[in-house]
Amino acid sequence: MHRASMATRETLGLWDRVVLALEKFGERSEFVSRIEDIKHDSYVLEMPLRQSGQNHLHKGDAVEVIYSRRDAVYSFKASILDLFDGDEKTMRIERTSDINRTQRRKFVRLDLSGKMQFKTLDTARADNPGPELLGTLLNISAGGVLFESPVKVSERGFIIVSFTLKGRQTLDGILAVIKRCEGSKAKGYLIGAEFVTRRNFGDHDIRQIDEFLPPGAGTFDENLQKLVVQFIYNQQVELRKKDLLAK
Repeated sequence: MHRASMATRETLGLWDRVVLALEKFGERSEFVSRIEDIKHDSYVLEMPLRQSGQNHLHKGDAVEVIYSRRDAVYSFKASILDLFDGDEKTMRIERTSDINRTQRRKFVRLDLSGKMQFKTLDTARADNPGPELLGTLLNISAGGVLFESPVKVSERGFIIVSFTLKGRQTLDGILAVIKRCEGSKAKGYLIGAEFVTRRNFGDHDIRQIDEFLPPGAGTFDENLQKLVVQFIYNQQVELRKKDLLAK
């Protein structure tokens, strides 16, 4: 019975979210995707969205596939069989190793599940920001957020985001720039956004950031970055304690 329950926890299912880690040229790059189809030890994934690093995925690359369960994070090695960048925008991988249980504390990003609000911002229009839209928060780091949205947004466009961290702290009216937006109207869009701070606003053609921000909005300044880093650290400590108690 115990073996069966473990196998269930370890098995990937349709629409499960996965992270693909690629080590190449001395650099680690990470991509996020979802499972669209499963055939024995091969999986069809949505075309991955890069979260970090500069590497690109190619046919034949060996990647590490990482995914979360309530008890732990699991991973296995896989080879990229095909990439289809046409209308389907999918890729196919084949598992090449056993599934291993991985310690959660190795991962800087923290998977979150919850709602968030955002509004689009157009620098060329006076009626800013746009109407409030809802998204599903997937993860957060001190540099940005990854979320799902039923609405497509323009890459390099700006949004104002608000969300709550486990009901403990609300971050309201934070300026972010869209780095990637992929998906479809039928399935929804996967969006990666980078927080705009007083240190990096010059990289986004913003000359006077205070004039650019609508009333009530702000930057993800150093104090808020420390808040999120501390939140992630506290969550990792709690998960580590649970791991120790389970052993």
